[in-house]
Amino acid sequence: VGMLTLGTALPHLLRGFTFAFAWYWPVLLASLLSVIAAWMIVRLGEGPHLPLVSRRPLREGLVAFRSAQYRRAAFGYFGHCWELYAFWLLAPVLVTRELLRLHWTLELVAWLSFTVIGLGILGCVLGGLWSRARGSLFVARVALATSAALCLLYPLLGNLSPMLLLALLMLWGFAVIADSPQLSSLAATAAPQDQVGASLAIMNAIGFALTIPAILLTSAWFAAYELQVLWFLLPGPLLGLWALLRPVSPDAHR
Repeated sequence: VGMLTLGTALPHLLRGFTFAFAWYWPVLLASLLSVIAAWMIVRLGEGPHLPLVSRRPLREGLVAFRSAQYRRAAFGYFGHCWELYAFWLLAPVLVTRELLRLHWTLELVAWLSFTVIGLGILGCVLGGLWSRARGSLFVARVALATSAALCLLYPLLGNLSPMLLLALLMLWGFAVIADSPQLSSLAATAAPQDQVGASLAIMNAIGFALTIPAILLTSAWFAAYELQVLWFLLPGPLLGLWALLRPVSPDAHR
């Protein structure tokens, strides 16, 4: 998940390096990296130990929802997804707002957007290390609570120092993804052990589908509501916290 986060941030870094060139240069570079990644996957191969491919992956993936523990982990993940990609979409917009208030060059938008999103890799790694001591449930709750607090408070703090708001964006970028690997771990623990792959695939598919309306709402309404549009993201982490109020796996008791 940390690599996914860094990959999401990478186009902003490419734009930072190519700011003096036409807009399509970072797109071309990102496409080239995709081709290189595809070649690496072909070279890597599938390995000798993968189980046989199921003929009914959808049905097998849905079986996991019979488990109350799996449902709680999955709904925590769904709430997380509602917020995540919409926040990543808004990160450059929010960074631009603060740079304009500081009267700084907009060349910094790409670099700061990369930083805000890319800090999520530290959230994933440090959250993983922390989970070894406190458990995945605890880490997921803390990350979701941090995201919920920032969703609620950031619009109310919009007239404070731009430097403070940029710092809050970096904290948000750190926390917004830190719960994702922990929720996946909880779901994998609760899913039928012979159907973990199908169960996580279905959970991811539903979660990523939920990112679409959140992205549409925030991008369409930012011009009208500005920072208050962030309140549309608040139901996501709140739903996640509600779903995780009860333990969802033995890991929660560590």
